[in-house]
Amino acid sequence: MRYKVKSLNVGRIETLTYGKRTFESAIRKQSVSEPIFLSKTGLKSDEQAYEYHGGEDKALCLYSYDYYPYWKNVVHHFSETALFGENLTVEGLKEDNAHIGDIFSFGEAIIQVSEPRNPCYKLAEKYEVPDMVVRMRDTGYTGFLFRVLKEGVVSVNDDLVLLEPDAQKVSVASVNEVKFFDRFNKEKLEKVLAVKALSESIRVPLLKQYQSDKTNEWS
Repeated sequence: MRYKVKSLNVGRIETLTYGKRTFESAIRKQSVSEPIFLSKTGLKSDEQAYEYHGGEDKALCLYSYDYYPYWKNVVHHFSETALFGENLTVEGLKEDNAHIGDIFSFGEAIIQVSEPRNPCYKLAEKYEVPDMVVRMRDTGYTGFLFRVLKEGVVSVNDDLVLLEPDAQKVSVASVNEVKFFDRFNKEKLEKVLAVKALSESIRVPLLKQYQSDKTNEWS
C-alpha cells in the first residue's frame, strides 16, 4: 500500500497567545518543499516545546488529510497545511487502517507506528473551539505518531509505502478505544498490551488500567 504525502511540515518553538492563554509551542508548522533529514528524534528544523511531545517514540506526527473537510466547518482560521501541527499530512492513512507496529518506508527513512496522538488543549485555544479535545476524542480523529527505525532524507514527493504490517493488527483506533472509552476491558487491553511496538509512554497507563479492578467509566 502507498499513501500520498500531502504536506511535510516543520515548526519552531514560539511564545503564542490565543485568547487568555500564553504558552510555548511549535504548533504553527509550515510546509517545506525541499528534501529534509529525518533523524531518530524528528525532522531537521522541527522543534517540540515539551518533552512529552517529542522523543524517539514520537519523532513524527501524522494527521490524515481525509479529516480536513470535517474540521473545515468547525475550526476558526482553517488552514490546508498542518492544521493540527502535524509533521505529515497524508491521504488515505487513518487510525482505523494504521496499526501499532506497522513499518513504512518514507524516502530514505524507515518509520514505525508507535501510538495515537494525545489531543492537546493548545489546539482548542488556537482554533477557538472549546470542546476541540472532546471532539477529537469522540470522533477518533486524533492522528498518530511514529518512531524512526532508519534515518534518512525525506521529501513531500515521497509516498509512505507499507513495508511490513504488524502481525497482531491492533489499529490505532483500537488503542484510542481502550484509552478513552472501553477503559477496563481486560480482553481488549490484553490485545493492545501484547503489541511490542507500543510506546512505553502509553503502555504504562494502559497497564495500570488493566491491573485495576474498576469497571468502565470516563474520568
